[in-house]
Amino acid sequence: MSGVYHAGELKVQEMAGAAIVAQQNGTSIKPTINKGAIAFLRTQSITIMSSVDGAGRVWGSFLTGEPGFIDATSETTLTITSRPVASDPLVGNVAINPEIGLLAIDFNRRIRMRINGKGHFDEDLRLTVSTEQVYGNCPKYIQKRSLQPSGGFHRSLKSLHRSFRVNPEQQQWIRNSDTFFIGSVSLEGKTDASHRGGNVGFVKVIDANTLIFPDYFGNSMFNTLGNIHSNPGTGLLFIDFDNGHSLQLTGRSHIIWDENEISRFSGAERLVRFEIDEVLYTENGSPMRWDFVEYSPANPTL
Repeated sequence: MSGVYHAGELKVQEMAGAAIVAQQNGTSIKPTINKGAIAFLRTQSITIMSSVDGAGRVWGSFLTGEPGFIDATSETTLTITSRPVASDPLVGNVAINPEIGLLAIDFNRRIRMRINGKGHFDEDLRLTVSTEQVYGNCPKYIQKRSLQPSGGFHRSLKSLHRSFRVNPEQQQWIRNSDTFFIGSVSLEGKTDASHRGGNVGFVKVIDANTLIFPDYFGNSMFNTLGNIHSNPGTGLLFIDFDNGHSLQLTGRSHIIWDENEISRFSGAERLVRFEIDEVLYTENGSPMRWDFVEYSPANPTL
């Protein structure tokens, strides 16, 4: 470990020729939540989580609520009052392994914040997170969406389906996606949740068990790729912003550095190949809806 970065992050920074920039940007990573971040979190209606199950598999989850459902009770403590749907592995995972990655994202204002630390669910399923790393990310590749008014934010389970591959309908969902979220974990066991975005078609479905997606220019910290370099366990989360359904994929990733393969993806600096181990599709009946407004101007043209 060197400063705020672990060995995997440092190695990928070196391989990408971005070590100096990464060290500069790393100064933004703090263990505490400042006043501006507290104000931002209190206005949010969705947060993305990453957690690890008993078999060491990484899962991406999301929680929703009325603004104020995320609150900072101190500069190192965050509380989230939202009950996950029954099918989501998040509660059971945190009971086994408290390491948790959190991403708060405001699609309309294109603002995102990452918080990594340790979580605990109480008997009412309220989540408390003790922070270890808190930092913002740039607005690149966030598609602008506006949250539509609704009568409430309760997410009730309607149906779920488990499988070991993505079916044709799910494959088309992935091909049509402009946004997904990725959970990863370092060799030291620290989890992280991040956002990935691009124009429709930026995620390629190779077959029912294999996806490839580009890694575009970012903040040069390589938190996600650093984790993947040292620990391939990864979880992807796709959200149906029109209907509130979710597609959770757990599996293994590896980074592609081959220039010939990379050249097939416009704007890509690297690629990530994801191999699916298990799929959890949840039709959750959430009243939350986001209307698409516009693509990020940073998205490469496919």
